[in-house]
Amino acid sequence: MSAPATAPPTRGEFVTTDPESAREYLADAYGTGLRMAPTAVRPRFRFVRIDAGPFTVDELRMPADLDFDADAVGKLIVTRIDAGAIERRSAGSRERFAAGEIYVNVRPDLPYSLRTLGLEAQTVTLDLSLLRSVAGAPDGEAPGPLRFDGFRPATPAAAENWKRTAAYVTERLLTNAEAAAQPLIIGNAARLLAASALTAFPNTIVPAPEPRDRGDGAPAMLRRAIAFIDANAHRDIGVADIAEAARVTPRALQYAFRRHRGTTPTAYLRRVRLARAHEDLRRADPTRGDTVTAIAARWGFLHFGRFAAEYRRAYGQTPRTTLHS
Repeated sequence: MSAPATAPPTRGEFVTTDPESAREYLADAYGTGLRMAPTAVRPRFRFVRIDAGPFTVDELRMPADLDFDADAVGKLIVTRIDAGAIERRSAGSRERFAAGEIYVNVRPDLPYSLRTLGLEAQTVTLDLSLLRSVAGAPDGEAPGPLRFDGFRPATPAAAENWKRTAAYVTERLLTNAEAAAQPLIIGNAARLLAASALTAFPNTIVPAPEPRDRGDGAPAMLRRAIAFIDANAHRDIGVADIAEAARVTPRALQYAFRRHRGTTPTAYLRRVRLARAHEDLRRADPTRGDTVTAIAARWGFLHFGRFAAEYRRAYGQTPRTTLHS
């Protein structure tokens, strides 16, 4: 199911020279038991966290060589190393990651050990229920625990795609207060991150195609799906929600939309939201402070330049022209 509506993202910063305080902060931030080997050094630890609800982004600065043992975290954590290195041990595997690399926790259900070496890194943490929803496998129905084939991305291109996606969300979306305050945009960003992670790191959560997925109950099921989209376009919904309302699998839903509508459920939902934004622009009054940016964000459009281009193709004029007409 889609992530519940949340408050706007919050940002917090914690700085300390006490290793025990740093350990307590990390244990609380990642929701896991965390033990740290004694150390006599007292570096300046700095942690910055952005909590967006369905995902969190952490910037970590730990300028010392430290050893940790951690319990299972129960979430997906994608780590980008900016400086220093990490040596990680989990599920019988041992890997070292250096600056410029990204990696994923292979088994979120298992404990792990790691050694940080003058580390500066970014982590993005995603709920497993979000990953299952994006993969079309409702929470609780995935076959066994989530596993990845390895710590590293499948290809260099997959690694770059994750880096670009994370940078877009963290450096452009979350720094735009107006956009980040919109639940639809945060929901879309969460699904974008989840889809990028599932694509970058081959895993067991993406279900294999089933024969029934090509079953075609259209047009009845399409009517149910379209009615659900039309009634709920203002909510943070995704393909899993639409498929559930249509009483079919996500793959069957995708197949029916492509066969009978020549599009996808996501593209249809986007067109509906574009039309709603168009209506809002027509009714808006710029003298009351209504803006194109605010209306686009209200309907979940993350990239305002792309929104303007789509709008012009659909309505033959710019959003600003509609607003001021």
